[in-house]
Amino acid sequence: MENIDNEIRVSDFLFDKNAKELFADVDYLLKDGMHFQKQGNQVKHFNFINNNFSSLRLYYRDFFNVELTDGGEKPRNYFYLDFYGNNRGNISPKHRYILNSEYVIIGFIMYKILFIDNEIDLDSVQKLKEKIRIDYEDYKDGIYRLIAKSRNITPGNLNDDAIDSAVQSALEEFKKIGWVELDKDEFNPLPAFDRLIKIYEEYILNIDETLSELK
Repeated sequence: MENIDNEIRVSDFLFDKNAKELFADVDYLLKDGMHFQKQGNQVKHFNFINNNFSSLRLYYRDFFNVELTDGGEKPRNYFYLDFYGNNRGNISPKHRYILNSEYVIIGFIMYKILFIDNEIDLDSVQKLKEKIRIDYEDYKDGIYRLIAKSRNITPGNLNDDAIDSAVQSALEEFKKIGWVELDKDEFNPLPAFDRLIKIYEEYILNIDETLSELK
């Protein structure tokens, strides 16, 4: 179906030949915080969004008051739903994605290890856990406090196993939203991992000061 006067309309994406197969998954996953990029089994979803970006952007603006955004630089760009300031839009609370604070801190530490300390070859989950436990000994009490707060338990009951568990859970959460690939003991940050930097840029730019508050 052609657009009248070449104007983009909200419904145009429905006439894509792959809409029936892909749109429901794309819609639910975007609302659950997923970031789509040209990676692995995301490629067909990424291409669907890319081919219908203007129409889909109108759909999310008009119906949900949120912004479908193209982040990153091509060819490592990615798509995700963004919000206007503190307005969470018209998306059901069941789908309004908010990243747990303990996962944010694990993300900060991962970013420092991988991109500031330049240990880009680190891809073992077990070695990441060990590095955080050993090299970030000074930050343990602060990490314990964050874990305890998010789990509503007493920090004094936590030990190194809790940090390992938090790292594992953070990686699984990052996989769920398309920030990392995770396969057993191997992980790999994806282009969308830089969303952490975009969201928390002020803290990332002063990352040593941010982490020192955990001491």
